[in-house]
Amino acid sequence: MIDFIGRRRIYAIVSLALIIPSLIALGLWQFEPGLDFAGGLESEVRFVRDASAADVQAVIDAAELPEGATVSVSDPDDGIFTIDLAVPEPAPEAEAPPAGEPDGEAAPPENPLQTAQAAVGSALVGAYEDVRTTDSSEEGNRASTSVWLPFNATQDQVRDALSPAGFGGARIQQTASGDFRIRVEVGDDDDVERIRRQINDSLRGSISPIVVLQSSSVSAILSTEIARDAGVALAVAALAILVYISLAFRRLPNPALYGAAAIVALLHDITLVAGAFAIAGRFGGLEVNAMFVTALLAIIGYSVNDTIVVFDRIRENLLLDPRADFKRVVNAAITQTLGRSLNTSMTLLLAVLALLLIGGVTVRPFLIVLLIGTVAGTYSSIAVASQIIVLWQDGSLPRLLRLGGDRREIRRVPRGT
Repeated sequence: MIDFIGRRRIYAIVSLALIIPSLIALGLWQFEPGLDFAGGLESEVRFVRDASAADVQAVIDAAELPEGATVSVSDPDDGIFTIDLAVPEPAPEAEAPPAGEPDGEAAPPENPLQTAQAAVGSALVGAYEDVRTTDSSEEGNRASTSVWLPFNATQDQVRDALSPAGFGGARIQQTASGDFRIRVEVGDDDDVERIRRQINDSLRGSISPIVVLQSSSVSAILSTEIARDAGVALAVAALAILVYISLAFRRLPNPALYGAAAIVALLHDITLVAGAFAIAGRFGGLEVNAMFVTALLAIIGYSVNDTIVVFDRIRENLLLDPRADFKRVVNAAITQTLGRSLNTSMTLLLAVLALLLIGGVTVRPFLIVLLIGTVAGTYSSIAVASQIIVLWQDGSLPRLLRLGGDRREIRRVPRGT
């Protein structure tokens, strides 16, 4: 059996080493508020080249295509061109190997469709340097490909374009795909649609054509209500957890102690998550939005669930042997539940990591909270919540809090209750 209780000083050092920087970061930088909490207008735009379907068609027509190949380019839809390519049907006799040549030594016939696609791709890259494919399909001797031609703008260019219109203080963030998220403050009496048009016209006139991928706005009054409701939701959840655990462990001495220990472990986890977001917001621009609060509520449930599993095993062990040493009971409970906790956490972490790799920007705050909270919740159920129970039972915590200097006698659970 692993002596988890004997390593309490190591756990305290690790927790302090994580919590102190988190509290400092929260005190210095707070959070980087997202649209939900700060209010304003946010748009995500994509800069594209000033090219028409005729321009793209001319570039492709100049390429060396297989004989008989035909290409047509549709007008762009949200900056995306659809290129339809067709080649003649191969003659049936062309598929057979030459007479007198063994089948195994016959060279595979050249695929005209793939040759034509390669020629089209090379021509576009040669003319526009950067070409992004969004969709591609083949059927028989025909192929259809959707592409867009990005214009590589910079944050400085975007800011310089917005400054003459009075939006030089806008928050500008470039995504991994090269798009730009632009957020400006909007007053309750401002015309949001007019501001949106001004931003789009400024970008189009100074840089290049744009495609508006998404645009949303939240008033300052609504953002204040969202922040208040988020705080109330977290407080109500914590209070409900305290009451529930106190009732669930009412057969043990000091049942409220188990609820309080779970809340302290929960505050430990939330502090680590909040500190990580304060640091990431300061240096990486990671914003706190409604998804952040949703993820915090999810982490509250997960962290408390992991803690209750350990507490429940402590209760079972005490009921089986009320005269057992309390430290030994807690060590046994943690050891017995460790495999389950690690397996559950690893399964969740793998799913979260997969979503972080393939998921979109909008769910990233939610996934980061889950990632940090899952690790912190598994750790705190062992290194925080269980340690608080032991410290209280042996009198160390009351002495630390100056609630009494004498060693406490551990009340035993009567057999059969």
